[in-house]
Amino acid sequence: MPGSGSTKRLDEAAATARAAEARGEDNAAGEAWRRYRLIRDAVRDPDELLAEGIALSLSAIELASTSLSQS
Repeated sequence: MPGSGSTKRLDEAAATARAAEARGEDNAAGEAWRRYRLIRDAVRDPDELLAEGIALSLSAIELASTSLSQS
C-alpha cells in the first residue's frame, strides 16, 4: 500500500491529468496519466509486476500467432 508521500504524489498526478483533460490538452493529459501509473507502479510488489508483464507477453504472443495464421 502506498505511503503518505506516494499517496500525495498520486493525488497530485491525478489532479494534473484531470485538469489537462478539462482544458482539452490531450497530450498533457496522457503524459500526466503515464506519470500517475509510474508512481502507482513504483510502490507495487515487484513479483506482481513481473507476473503481470509475463501475462501480457503471453497474450501478445497468442494474438500475434493468431494474426499470422489468419494471413
